[in-house]
Amino acid sequence: MDTNKAELEKVIRQAIIDSANEDGWANLAKIGIQLRKNGIKYGKLSRFFADYTYMVETKVDTTIQPPIAYAKIISESA
Repeated sequence: MDTNKAELEKVIRQAIIDSANEDGWANLAKIGIQLRKNGIKYGKLSRFFADYTYMVETKVDTTIQPPIAYAKIISESA
């Protein structure tokens, strides 16, 4: 893995951890704020995470309006 990708993964992981609730899920809006603070440009965040499905799980809570998207780091022990 090249250094840029490894560094980007580190920033993504930290943004999710910093934004996560007690269950490990983080609102995509909060993650986006963290990524932008680190100079990461991503367009639509849910599409951005499609390239990181090996390390990031996403879900959408449709029981509320408007729906809210969340992301969580996939456990390395899983």
